[in-house]
Amino acid sequence: MSSAQRPHRVLILGGGFAGVMTAQALERRLGKRRDVEIWLVSRDNFMLFTPLLPEVCSGVLEPRHVVMPLRGMLHHQSTWCITADVEAIDTQGHVVTVMGGDGDPHRLQYDTLVLALGGITHTFGIPGLEEHAVGMKTLADAFGLRNRVIEMLERAELEDDPRIRQADLTFVVGGAGLSGVETAGELEDFVRRVRRHYYPKIGEGDIHTYLVELKNEVLAELPPEMGAFARQRLERRGFEVRLGTPIREVREAEVVIGEGEVIPTRTVVWTGGVRPAPMVARSGVEVDHAGRVKTRPTMETSRSTAFAIGDCAVIPNVEDPDGRPFAPTAQNAVREAKRLAANIVARIDGRPLSPYRYRTIGTLASIGHHTGVGVVFGIRVRGWIAWFMWRGYYWSRVPGINRKVRVGLDWVLTALFGTDPVQLKVEDASSALGSTGRRRAPVRDRDTSD
Repeated sequence: MSSAQRPHRVLILGGGFAGVMTAQALERRLGKRRDVEIWLVSRDNFMLFTPLLPEVCSGVLEPRHVVMPLRGMLHHQSTWCITADVEAIDTQGHVVTVMGGDGDPHRLQYDTLVLALGGITHTFGIPGLEEHAVGMKTLADAFGLRNRVIEMLERAELEDDPRIRQADLTFVVGGAGLSGVETAGELEDFVRRVRRHYYPKIGEGDIHTYLVELKNEVLAELPPEMGAFARQRLERRGFEVRLGTPIREVREAEVVIGEGEVIPTRTVVWTGGVRPAPMVARSGVEVDHAGRVKTRPTMETSRSTAFAIGDCAVIPNVEDPDGRPFAPTAQNAVREAKRLAANIVARIDGRPLSPYRYRTIGTLASIGHHTGVGVVFGIRVRGWIAWFMWRGYYWSRVPGINRKVRVGLDWVLTALFGTDPVQLKVEDASSALGSTGRRRAPVRDRDTSD
């Protein structure tokens, strides 16, 4: 079918907050129109609610309760969800090549393109970080960290060598921003709870936790006194907070920080940075030095038929006197999506586009142990009330009543019964199906003949 005969096709690349919310906003704006169709390409067939990911690691929330099926979030007959990896983007020919589960390339034509490919963990070239550290960006990261922590506790119960045991029971979090502090708080809560109930041979003083940050403050996204409060509470619970200290190298059983200090550890969690998906820089649109798409305030790119949104885009704030772009947060992505959907429909209908404007409501962070910090409508809050507001806000943002009920029940059940150290090892080397569902070569049985 020629482009003149088929509906106008909006192709959205990315199944995170920005991409899915844009598709939903387009569905609402288009209503019953049939002259526009929406195609959403995502590596996974679900959207991950990343703000609650640390609570999956600690066992507070069930993994399935923080993921939402894309086909359940998008309902129009003219919307199509495609589970595939983006292999190439041709903005001149208006074609995107994707690789599906069948292993064959598929060429998707478009009339309007939305780049919402998000970001990946930025290692900044730190030696050993990619090989020996775990991030907190995906569901696999949360599972990996949980299994790692439990494995270290199991080993420590059997270990007699004090040096090896110290490395097993030392946990280092790199990065003291929102993600790092929330991960550190949940990690400490989890280790403390399961140690007390399930690992009697491990004393409270045997466990060591570190929070390492290159900048000279904790939670730089918040006012300094809020960061100071968070640091004070973390240190009171046993954290050693090292500010102005870079991570130099990560090894299998130790991490080198600062001017050569060596910390024995087998568990390093890295939350120190995110960079745009590499495909963004190869898409043919103008990018900045970090590989993020440079956009106008309307989220248009250097290509007239392409827009960009979310972590992979630099969207200028027209109301900021210093010209600083909007922060790449989930809060901004949700609101960017509404303006972008309106601009896409306006472009299709030949109407002028409007710039994205938004004044943040505030920022909240959980630091574990029913404690939080934040600023809401200019009011600074901390302690239990901030933690309660943090939970309430993100619970309200969980898509669908189904998931809201499940998340709420998880919180109640965990408060009543706690968490346990179940280690979910889902890979089976003898199975012909891996965890991805893709068939692989069977493992031959060992020769047991004499």
